[in-house]
Amino acid sequence: MSYEYKLVLDDNSTARHVIDVIESSSACVYAEDGDLYLKDYSLNSSGAYDARLIYGDDESLWLQVNFQSAELYTLFKTALKGRNFRCLEDGGENEEVGLNEAFRV
Repeated sequence: MSYEYKLVLDDNSTARHVIDVIESSSACVYAEDGDLYLKDYSLNSSGAYDARLIYGDDESLWLQVNFQSAELYTLFKTALKGRNFRCLEDGGENEEVGLNEAFRV
């Protein structure tokens, strides 16, 4: 079962920054049409990917998390460091959660 989150970003440069950082990481196993497919190799999961980052627009990204992953949480935390964002479960304005909750760590 996967969980979906909308990352709402404060400025239009953050989305490109996050995508660039994550796409250049070893966790990115596949990229297509703005979607990044990520793998936490320490999990030894059988799925093709453990999380997916989807480009929404210049001020939002969608995150699909399939498995609990401290490694991917750390990667996103690093990519978002010093930047303002909100993490909304299922994109709901009243459903803000911490990034750690999205990755269930």
